[in-house]
Amino acid sequence: MTPKQPDYSWAEQMVVVFARDLKDDDVAMMGGARHDIPFAAVMLAKNLYCPNMNVITTGCYINPTLTAMHYSGHTSVLYSKEADGMISGYDIFEVSERGYISFFFYHGIQLDKYGNVNLHFIGDWKKPTVRGPGAVNISMSVTPPRHYLFPIRHNKRAFVDKVDFITLPGYLDGGDSRKKAGLKGGGPCLCVSPLGVFDFEEKSKRMRLKSVHEWVTVKEIVDNTGFELIIPENAPATKPPTPEELRMLREKIDPTGILRGMAGRL
Repeated sequence: MTPKQPDYSWAEQMVVVFARDLKDDDVAMMGGARHDIPFAAVMLAKNLYCPNMNVITTGCYINPTLTAMHYSGHTSVLYSKEADGMISGYDIFEVSERGYISFFFYHGIQLDKYGNVNLHFIGDWKKPTVRGPGAVNISMSVTPPRHYLFPIRHNKRAFVDKVDFITLPGYLDGGDSRKKAGLKGGGPCLCVSPLGVFDFEEKSKRMRLKSVHEWVTVKEIVDNTGFELIIPENAPATKPPTPEELRMLREKIDPTGILRGMAGRL
């Protein structure tokens, strides 16, 4: 049976999954080179589920009035209106290194079965075939209670058995290896891709299928993953966006359709 094509995009589905997982007492830091999905997720959560969540933008603004998404300008005055205050770039590093941030989002050019993320290069470090952007603040993956992974492509080039370089540590070699390495933060809690939702098995810390998006089959996920996933006997379908979530996304957060027009997926 061929899965039906929904009336919402894979990016909107990813945003909704993340927004539902955020908490009212979170301190959210949103930003990075690829900020569209994290920005929309935080905005959706703030509008519908987490009115008391504190938000810090990488433009150094605290709790600004969040305006509609733009393709660029995450640090611009567009995201500074009616802010409670402003901090310095140094302060952003300080609050993250001290563990005051609840979570951060990462996508990566590679990620592996233990949630390690590579943003640096592919191939031999002496002569890489691909160079990535690297990372500005690695403490975002080390000190918070959790972080989220949002790869915008789900294929065997992105989902690899072992990353070529660990930019941002997930569960390292699995098991308790993250704890043994002295990393205090909780590690990745969810990976949401254009094909499904994944978490990490409690003991082994291997990536596990949590739910399958409406337009995808388990076989398609397996065929496009470069390592063996933990697959439950009956993987449920991902709960689709509600009419209210789509209304908020399309009328207030993303009226120009950035999420609906995003390239990626495979």
